[in-house]
Parts: sequence; C-alpha cells; structure tokens
Amino acid sequence: MGARAKRPSPVLGAAMALIGEASDTLVPKNSRFRHTFEAPVDRIQPDPDQPRKVFTEVEIAALAATMAEQGQLQPILLRRDPDQRGNYVIVAGERRWRAARLNGWPTVLAIEHDGDAEVAALIENLQRVDLTAVEEARGLDRLIKGKGWTQVQAAEVLGKSKGEISATLRILTLPQLVLDGVLTSELDIPRNALVELARIENTTVRDRLIGMARNGGVTIKAIRAAKEAEVPGNTATVGDDPAQSPERHRPPVGQFSFGTLDRLTLKLRAYRDEGRTVSEDERKHLEDLRREIDALLVR
Repeated sequence: MGARAKRPSPVLGAAMALIGEASDTLVPKNSRFRHTFEAPVDRIQPDPDQPRKVFTEVEIAALAATMAEQGQLQPILLRRDPDQRGNYVIVAGERRWRAARLNGWPTVLAIEHDGDAEVAALIENLQRVDLTAVEEARGLDRLIKGKGWTQVQAAEVLGKSKGEISATLRILTLPQLVLDGVLTSELDIPRNALVELARIENTTVRDRLIGMARNGGVTIKAIRAAKEAEVPGNTATVGDDPAQSPERHRPPVGQFSFGTLDRLTLKLRAYRDEGRTVSEDERKHLEDLRREIDALLVR
C-alpha cells in the first residue's frame, strides 16, 4: 500500500503567502535608498571638520522644543567611527543631534552614509541654508583643496555656477578679524556685501568701509561708490550716493578728496609692483611730493 501524500499545512501556506506579500514591499539590498535606524545619542560625536562651527544655545533650544512636540522629522547622516568600534561620526545634522541631547533622548533617527562625507556635509548645509557666508567659504575652500578640485569641478558637484564659487572663495581674502567677526555675529555683514568688500583692491578704502560696517553703516551702495572711486577720473568718495549731482563729490576748497589720494596710492603701488624705473623728471616730482607730504604730516 503506497504512502499517502502529505497535505500542505494550511498554517504554513498562509505564512508563506504573507512572507511573499511582504517581500514585494521591502526595500531590496541593491536599492539606492538607505534604511533609517535608531543610533544611541551617546555613541555619536560631531565631526571636527564639518563646515558649520557656530551653534547658539537659543537656536538649539528652539529646535529641541520643536522636536519634542513634533518628533524628529528628518534623520541625521552618520558614518562609522574608524577608531572606535560601534561609534559614529556626524556627517550632517549636528543641530538635530544637539537638540536630541538637550531633550534627553537616548537615541536619534539616523541613516548611515558611506559616500564622501565632506561633500555630503557641505551640500546638506548649503541646501538647508545653515551656513554663514564665512563658514560656506571656508568649507568650500577646504573641500576644493582636499579633493584637488578646480572651481569648475566644485561648481558641477555642488550645483552652483563658477561665478558663485569664485565669489564665495573671494570672501576669504578679507582680513581675519573681519571673518571672525562675521562668524561670531559681532559684524552683521550680508553675504553680497562681503563679496563686494572683498573685491575692493585698495586696502585703505576697504578698511574705512569695514569701520563703517562695525557701526552698522555699510551698504552695497556705499561699497560700490567706493569701487567707482578707485577708477581713474572718478572723484566720488566713500559714503557718497553716485546717483546724486557730481557737485556733491567735489571736496571743499582746501580739502583733500580721499578718492584722489587713494587713486594716487594705487597708481604708485602698481608702478612699484610692475618693477618700473622712474625717469629723472618723475623722480623730481616724486621727491617734491614727498617733501610736501612730510611737511603736512609734521604739523
């Protein structure tokens, strides 16, 4: 008598059917999307090289209150700490991590990132408009130098124009005290004003405008008027409105025009930088000028 065929278990069949349905909705291993996970807050540390350096208590407290009420709406990006097994380093989202700590949360929602951490951190901050102009410039400069990129390559990766990249990097030519002042909010100078300031070659004019900025009086109009004053033949002075009558730009009789002196300084500096030699006639005029300046300064 032949063995009776086993009938499939209805329970097992139902379980297999459920697994099949679930597998259709799971993210496959080769998916372009990363899974989120809960990372222990105390196993996470900030990246010392991340672009953003300044975090105020007020903004972190405000974010913590929002997260306490609405939850964490966006995960942070983490990479594995190469030196400490089981620990992570923040790629992007340090504000959210700080807010979670302030709330006393044991874990924070995260995504593991195994791509280029520097590029991801800068892009994430740029997209969220979290960086000051100085932080953006420094982060961009470090990224370009570290990757050996050209400005064109950086523009392609970051989705910006070559002009935007160049203008941002030019901010770093400003004096260190100015950059630090902007970074700590001691100086409230908008990004476009910083770029315009950095484009002024005459350090005397630029320093005068920076002094105006410390008093909250610098404007794009004033900066552009100063730049026009550097052009030979233009007698506009810093602080003048170029839209007003030219008569306004003329100094009173017996007074100097800073624009004229600045242009003279620039010309003499250019001659020296070019290694030009002066003729006997020019030397005589320069010596006369030096005598007059010396006589004026000792009064």
